[in-house]
Amino acid sequence: MVATDAPPRSGPGLAEPPDEPPETSWFRRMWDTPQASWTRVILLFLAVATITHLPAFSRTFWNPDEGFLATQARALNTEDGQFYQIIVDRKPPLLPYLYAWVFKLFGDHGLSTVVVIRALAIVVHVITAVLITQIAKRRFGRHGVWAGLLYLLGSAGMAPEDSQAASFEVFMLPWTCAAFLLADSARRRRARAVPLLAGAGVAAALATLTKQTAGVTMLPVMWRAWKDKRWKGLATVIPAFALPILGVALWVGFGDFFFWVFTGNSEYLTSLGSFSTIMARLWGNLGIFSGASAAAFLAIMYMTARNGIFKADADLWLWLAGAAIGVSSGFHFFGHYFLQMLPPIVILATGALHRNGSRLRWTMLGVTAITATLFLTLAFTWPRTNKEHNWEVAQAVQKAADGRALPIIVWGMDPSIYFMSGQIPASRFITAGFLSGFAGGGEQDKVPEIVYDPNSPMVGMAQDFLNLLRKGQAPKLFVDDSWGKPYQPKDIAVIDDLLTNYYTFVRGVDHTFVYELKDRDGLRVWAQTIVDKGMQDVWNKNQWDFINPGDD
Repeated sequence: MVATDAPPRSGPGLAEPPDEPPETSWFRRMWDTPQASWTRVILLFLAVATITHLPAFSRTFWNPDEGFLATQARALNTEDGQFYQIIVDRKPPLLPYLYAWVFKLFGDHGLSTVVVIRALAIVVHVITAVLITQIAKRRFGRHGVWAGLLYLLGSAGMAPEDSQAASFEVFMLPWTCAAFLLADSARRRRARAVPLLAGAGVAAALATLTKQTAGVTMLPVMWRAWKDKRWKGLATVIPAFALPILGVALWVGFGDFFFWVFTGNSEYLTSLGSFSTIMARLWGNLGIFSGASAAAFLAIMYMTARNGIFKADADLWLWLAGAAIGVSSGFHFFGHYFLQMLPPIVILATGALHRNGSRLRWTMLGVTAITATLFLTLAFTWPRTNKEHNWEVAQAVQKAADGRALPIIVWGMDPSIYFMSGQIPASRFITAGFLSGFAGGGEQDKVPEIVYDPNSPMVGMAQDFLNLLRKGQAPKLFVDDSWGKPYQPKDIAVIDDLLTNYYTFVRGVDHTFVYELKDRDGLRVWAQTIVDKGMQDVWNKNQWDFINPGDD
């Protein structure tokens, strides 16, 4: 069932200023202007965002992604720092470079610099809330501010390691909201539709350069462009989306960019794990996310069941559908993935309030505030065991390194040990997941067979070792943080050979063990053997082509 919608009510601002008597002070009159109304809203949003994300400052890193980004940032600020060469990730380069720029601007003082990242994440949440409010305000008048509040409260409604982290999703959302807002604005400003649609394409590109799944924002943007300008709209928005991505690809290296961001992720995306694991993660994290924003979900369900889908909301539903596709990509369903769905949900919920005469708005806000408070309390009491363990490991590594910054290998899935210990990654591949093929969201009891070819991370690590040895350096320490995992060195022959023959045990911290290099020449032979093995197929092909040249 599809319902038509009445024209949205508009007003002079987010709040209707009351009529003031002539004797009102000039300060009060200035405060009640539309600009002052936005000032109050932004101050309110800043207060709510700070309170709901205050636990973010209570620890160094909330999840491995943050440790990964901090380690990447430090590597990018070295003299040879270039993404996908000095450090590798399956993500686009925008956020790692943002971390690096923050470190460069405020100084790389280790853990104290991370506080700046936390504060920046809060500012980004506020910007997202303002953009959401503007989208909702254009459609539902003064009720738009409720959408921003629902977003800020709902963004805290996940497991603390998902809601309090300065994650990829947090930094991509302002761009996705800006893309939608610009495309929506083109509908109302026909004379400026083309530049607005171009801006929407650029914003969607910047979102995609933060995280690939944000590219689905192009679904409502393209639909809006087609509805408003037909082929001219598509001819505007598609190049505006593609050109920034191509430009960044050329900047960081075209082949490396497209391999690691798009074409080289097949093993990660297809490492799904058992069906029961996928379903448990899906329904568990979806249940947490839905429970935190239950009032918004119920309002949408109630109005949809009562009136059907309003034609005026088609682009919002398309935005939500695209976000759901982004969350589902790879079928990993981590909790922070669901943040991508929150902006269209809170805007649709605000529409439900508006069309229901704004009744129950305080109930909706109150219920969401209560759930946010529960998650806030949970975040302050969240167990610290793993992070305290990493601190102890970092101190042991510093002691083994005699207080110097040395190239080391951390064989595990949490690269924050590099950053905490102040050591240098000896390879551009800084997790055992890259090197072994293990995926955190995939199969949890085995790793795929290691492939040796020129693009193999294991071959890449061996080449990194050879480059270090040529400079008179070496991976001095090997930190085995893989206890109880299927990628333990004893279960991966090539790593077991490396650790058994060329390193010696130094000390252990609980279930993590630190080893020191004992045979530099043997390490050189090991690394060269791995590189030769990876290049064997290429050599065989070249030799065959030389002996049997083609007709051309």
